Amino acid sequence: MKDYARILKEELVPAMGCTEPIAIALCAAKARELLGRAPESIDLYCSGNIIKNAQSVTVPGTGGMCGMAAAAAAGCFGGDPALMLEVLRPIDEQALAQARDFVAAGRVRVHHARGVDSLYIRARLTSGEDWAEAVIEGGHARFVSLMKNGRSLPVAAAPEAPAEEAQETGIDVAEILHFVESLDFGSHQDLADLIDRQIDYNLRIAEEGLENSYGAMVGRTLMDAAPDSLRERIRAYAAAGSDARMAGCTLPVVINSGSGNQGITASLPLIVYATEKNMSQEALRRGLVWSNLLAIQMKALVGKLSAFCGVVSAAAAAGAGLAFLQGLDLAQMEQVISTSLLTAGGIFCDGAKASCASKIAVALDCSLLALDMAKNGRSLKTGQGLNTGDINQTIREVARIAREGMRETDHMILESMLKTGAQGAG
Repeated sequence: MKDYARILKEELVPAMGCTEPIAIALCAAKARELLGRAPESIDLYCSGNIIKNAQSVTVPGTGGMCGMAAAAAAGCFGGDPALMLEVLRPIDEQALAQARDFVAAGRVRVHHARGVDSLYIRARLTSGEDWAEAVIEGGHARFVSLMKNGRSLPVAAAPEAPAEEAQETGIDVAEILHFVESLDFGSHQDLADLIDRQIDYNLRIAEEGLENSYGAMVGRTLMDAAPDSLRERIRAYAAAGSDARMAGCTLPVVINSGSGNQGITASLPLIVYATEKNMSQEALRRGLVWSNLLAIQMKALVGKLSAFCGVVSAAAAAGAGLAFLQGLDLAQMEQVISTSLLTAGGIFCDGAKASCASKIAVALDCSLLALDMAKNGRSLKTGQGLNTGDINQTIREVARIAREGMRETDHMILESMLKTGAQGAG
């Protein structure tokens, strides 16, 4: 059996804002720490997927600044690399003013790094004849190289499990369920605390998104349309959390698979449902372990960043999580996952931005439909489309298409975004 406890601890970590610009800020903050003083210039080298996801959302704590240059400058002048994906938590007005002036002066140069991992950031800071460089690759807080003036410096062990592990070992849904059902929270208080933090953080940002005007206000739109519907509240809370974080809200989110949107999608439906039904903390914790692990393992098969919208797999996991809370058996939960993936799997990622919230709402609608179907003994037939009849194989096939088949789609999306000069951050 995989070490699912370790996987949860590595993946369910807090982060501010959209994780791609935050990762840029972290990389620049680390390079500034190595340099030891303010730079005269920053050269930022990013993979296409980082560029795609760092140009349409607001960098948190910056008063509305957007884009890769803004993220790098904010991290450089106001970030604390020890805080990892909460690197911008301590930024103040003085640092913010320095960052704005630095960007306005054109001192941050952004380059498209080709032939690298889909998640790749290299920040080189220069001051006089001195320079320092940090490289993040394969995970949003995964430093693989640190250098100063051409000399390599020690790198701490990477905090995130590489996706290659899952791609080599695959997924075993029944095994995950066995872990969930046999988990003793009394002996794993650390996991209980981890899940409780996710409940607290993700619920708070959802409430913030519903109470205030963020982004396209997808969550508030859903809530206004049907305030008394539990089904719509489930979708509204998840969408509202995304509304807020995409628009620069400084509240942290407990992420899943390196993504705040996936963390929100995998958790908030269960939190809202369990609260409505007055379910025990124990039941909710167990349901969230199930949903989170499914989301992590499914997305790991795809890879950290791709043209496949990550909230699709997270929503499928949330649907299975709701099925778990409602007492459905393994076969029914597998049907929920399969129907969800095979219905919403075509949603593509065109960067992190306000529409992520509406994609969450749509993906969750599909998962709730799948749940209703499973409860009534209805499912998609084996042999039709990608439905293999074996949930593990079906997941692998969807992931293979997302990882390999949509590679050209990813390139075309990025090409189109760069051609139109899309602004913002993501």
